[in-house]
Amino acid sequence: KIYVVGGYGSDSVTSSAKVNRYDPATNAWEAMASMGAERKAPGVAVIDGKIYAAGGHGGYMGDILKTVEQYIPETNTWKAVAPMAAKRYAPAVAVINGKLYVAAGLGAGDVLNTVERYDPATNTWDAVASMGTARCRAGSAVLDGKLYVFGGKKTPGGSALNTVERYDPTSGAWEAVASMVTKRLDHAGTVIDGKLYAVGGYQGGTCLDTVERYDPITNTWEVMAPLTVKRRHS
Repeated sequence: KIYVVGGYGSDSVTSSAKVNRYDPATNAWEAMASMGAERKAPGVAVIDGKIYAAGGHGGYMGDILKTVEQYIPETNTWKAVAPMAAKRYAPAVAVINGKLYVAAGLGAGDVLNTVERYDPATNTWDAVASMGTARCRAGSAVLDGKLYVFGGKKTPGGSALNTVERYDPTSGAWEAVASMVTKRLDHAGTVIDGKLYAVGGYQGGTCLDTVERYDPITNTWEVMAPLTVKRRHS
């Protein structure tokens, strides 16, 4: 089943706490329990069948959030868990070894390079190594047990980036890898057959239809077939 969590409201300005679920068996959507807080651009991930929504932007002209909620599908309920140390809007998120990583994002006025890790077993956060570049609205994905964060922008009004960083939880360190061909923010990222894809996004006032693929063995990006429609925030 597919869950859609928070985002912009129907006026494209306010934040939403609403959650919807799609069941492919019935080809139908249904409304689920709303989050406790309205959130647009939160970090969302799944650990052990539970959904986590971290940070985001709350309400109409509301504050950036550091609060975190956990959704339990069996009871259709949300509950607050330990908050992050920093407020974060549009962070990069991923799960490695049952722990939630929340990286960078827009903080209280500045774009961040700090990274936090949540352990659901202890309901605690700890700081891990900071990224080399502050960024928000970046893509993220896990490939071969390592966290990749790619693109985004490093100032609130800045232009898109094409740089890529990789975090190894074994060494606890970040390293720069090959940059993307295209600078992009607000793009989608995913992994298929051991390769990382960056899809669509936004650059210089234009939505993108371009797609590129990263091979960790050769440390290279290659341009793939474009989307049929330009997309951002996908």
